[in-house]
Amino acid sequence: MKTIKTMRLACWLGLLLLLIVACGQENDGVSSPTAAVTAAVAMADTAVSTPLPPTDTPTPTRTPVPTPAVPFIDAADQPLTDAGDLQIASVVSPEDGWLVLYAMTDGELGEVLGYTAVTTGLNQNLTLTIDPQLATPTLGAVLHSDVGESGEFEFPEGPDVPMQWESAQVATMFALDFQLSEPVIEAKDQTISEDGVVHIDSVQLPQDGWLAIHSEENGRLAQVLGVVPLAAGRHEDIAITIPWRNGTPTLYAALYADNDELLHFDYQAEDEPLLASGEPVVASITATYPPDIYVLDQPLVDGVFEVERVISNGPGWLVAYYDDDGAPGLIIGSAPLADGLNERVQVKVLESAATDVLHLRLHEDTVLGDNFDFPRVDQPVLYDGRLPSTVTFSLTPGNYLIVDDQSLPNTGTASAVLTVDLVVVNVPTWVAIEADDNGERGEVLGFTAVSPGVNHDIAISIDPTLATETLYVTLYLNAGEPDEFDPDGADVPLQRNRSPISVPFFLLQNEQEE
Repeated sequence: MKTIKTMRLACWLGLLLLLIVACGQENDGVSSPTAAVTAAVAMADTAVSTPLPPTDTPTPTRTPVPTPAVPFIDAADQPLTDAGDLQIASVVSPEDGWLVLYAMTDGELGEVLGYTAVTTGLNQNLTLTIDPQLATPTLGAVLHSDVGESGEFEFPEGPDVPMQWESAQVATMFALDFQLSEPVIEAKDQTISEDGVVHIDSVQLPQDGWLAIHSEENGRLAQVLGVVPLAAGRHEDIAITIPWRNGTPTLYAALYADNDELLHFDYQAEDEPLLASGEPVVASITATYPPDIYVLDQPLVDGVFEVERVISNGPGWLVAYYDDDGAPGLIIGSAPLADGLNERVQVKVLESAATDVLHLRLHEDTVLGDNFDFPRVDQPVLYDGRLPSTVTFSLTPGNYLIVDDQSLPNTGTASAVLTVDLVVVNVPTWVAIEADDNGERGEVLGFTAVSPGVNHDIAISIDPTLATETLYVTLYLNAGEPDEFDPDGADVPLQRNRSPISVPFFLLQNEQEE
């Protein structure tokens, strides 16, 4: 624009000079002014219309946009030791974020075990440390965003959720080879159904061994209810079937070494407990069971009978019905129940209404501390939406006993104590232990008196020097002096089917004598 104005100014100056020259020529009589003006205008037009030389138009500069890296995680299968260190070869992340390791449960992401920060782009040779006792055989590795407070992992309660790439999470899985030196048991509290299956979440064994389920007695491991053999290594979701009616509200899962005969569990002998930090590896389980009643056939004594054990899910009532042509009739007695396991429950009934067979059923305790109140409240307990059948037992079973084979205690004294597990009688009775005499009952070695009803764990002292390999437990009527046993007089053996009620058992060899 400035160039055009300059050219125009030059043109007008040229025109002015032409006018001056024209005037001079007119005075000289050489030329006319019209021709001069015409020439000046033509020059001016020619100058103005002359095109400017072409100039280059600058091209706008574009900022280059980088191609985003495709995110991925490279994690190889690897061993897991007590240190809990795991290696991730490389991670490519489209943004700053987190690499998070998960336990895998039934093919789904479970508990977060560890995490570390990653930056945009390539991250190599990452090390994460986890608690090896919480690891599962397969772990999941997932990329998370860091969208909350920078540098602070905020998940699951915060915004650092898994990244999405093309509508999917950036994740991979890898397997672990457990090389742990300490045995471990992981088990949750659970409800055990009528199939009696106990589920153990995971077990780690440094050597071949056994997983056993124990009942509880006075805060200690008691009876072995179930056992399975396990090879060295990691095991998940182990199922062990137990006789659930023998279960206790607390069960113990314990690990044992397989030191003796292969696949033969030798509890309290060769197969000793596995230790961690010098202590047996034991996990406690709070167990609940189906409502259950276990009762022995027995006589009614002064209007009272005894139920061996009752499992009540919550406070309740044990209710007795008389028999009405094979079905439960009217209620004739009840006893309160605590939540969980109830043992040796005494139930008093209206004796005049008792039939030879009684029916037992569990009822709710709707108003705690109140008396049994049915049918207004305290309805029968349902299980799985149904009313369980009543448990029946007989009040006329006759007299019987139960005794197990047992070792003779090596006390080094002139007497030793043997135990008769159960005696049920309807009259005052003597329980006697007798020696074997060529396959027949021989000399009486010891005795004690029991009352009518159910009697448990009867201890009888004998002279160990007189004991034979086979012994007999025999029931005698206590018909003479109550405190004097007279087997040759009035205290005759009780009979069943015209034979003395007598049960043989064996003395097992003492371990110290093997």
